[in-house]
Amino acid sequence: MRGMKINREAVLRDLQTIEDEDYDGFISLVKAARNRNLVFDPDLPVWRLAQRLGIIIDCNRGGVPEFDEAMRDFMRDANNVDGSDKHPFVKGRH
Repeated sequence: MRGMKINREAVLRDLQTIEDEDYDGFISLVKAARNRNLVFDPDLPVWRLAQRLGIIIDCNRGGVPEFDEAMRDFMRDANNVDGSDKHPFVKGRH
């Protein structure tokens, strides 16, 4: 999983799935990608879903999600995962 190449369309589809299933979890996921210092409940369902979809590597017991750096960079880029007036963390433009 380390050093992976990002398939933009697949990741955006996966993020859409997460957003549709658990919007609050989606917000936590985006915040975690953008701020390495945030600590979350490691038992949130979003971490298992994000790990299954390959977006995160793991959420350790300390509550810090572990991202591949390419994925973190992808999610930090406002052109990929950006905000809108209706939902502040809605996935990227198509």
